[in-house]
Amino acid sequence: MKTFALYNLKGGVGKTTTCVNLAYLAASEGHRTLVWDIDPQGGATYLLGKKTKLKGGIHKLLQPNTKLPRIIKPTIYDNTYVIPSDISTRELDVVLNEFKRPNHRFKKLLKGAKRDFNYVFIDCPPSLGTAIENVFHAADFILVPMIPSRLSEHAYGRLCDFFESQGYDSRKLVPFFTLVDERKRIHKDTIKQFRKDKRKVLRSSIPYAASVERMSQERAPIHAFAPKSKGAFAYRNLWQELKWFRKLKPLWQFPTQEAS
Repeated sequence: MKTFALYNLKGGVGKTTTCVNLAYLAASEGHRTLVWDIDPQGGATYLLGKKTKLKGGIHKLLQPNTKLPRIIKPTIYDNTYVIPSDISTRELDVVLNEFKRPNHRFKKLLKGAKRDFNYVFIDCPPSLGTAIENVFHAADFILVPMIPSRLSEHAYGRLCDFFESQGYDSRKLVPFFTLVDERKRIHKDTIKQFRKDKRKVLRSSIPYAASVERMSQERAPIHAFAPKSKGAFAYRNLWQELKWFRKLKPLWQFPTQEAS
């Protein structure tokens, strides 16, 4: 089982849309796929057509005797399941801090799903606390969507600094660009400079496209209503690139931009 988390300190960068689309693509290949929505906004839960309701709330989910399969809900899409979010998710940090080892609860929970799922995608809120540190421990890779802007670069730099200060494995961090407008010179220049300064960035990027924005209106992954759109094509490219991780540890051993 591979676990990917979608995370950024900055909000509005495409975490939820990317999480849902990657999960859909993984499931469409026959892989049993789980989406865990830990964002109180419940965006991923909503886009997958489920009610933003977690039976028993976050308190029940995190209890030591809780079995994860009892919490997981099927969606209308084949091979796609969700741990839904609701408003109680806002209390994640408070509940986690009641445990003796609060930073490892997610990892322990996910062990209960290891035999049932090939992929897990965690949709995270733009915050930094005990819940997010749980994600850093539990996920194999932290996918970091970034808008081509200085503020987004700054947020990524802060994240890298935090990983270094806490002794976390920074090789888990996988940045890529979203909401890219090729008509804007500043976007092209920002991406070019970032890739020059940081080799560890995916080649695939997600464009600023109407089809991506329509996801909230359609309440569905982009491939379910616009499979031939520019946005759908971009997400397929991103997923193909990420599949290099399937049998690898987070050591960035897939082909680099320079080798292409």
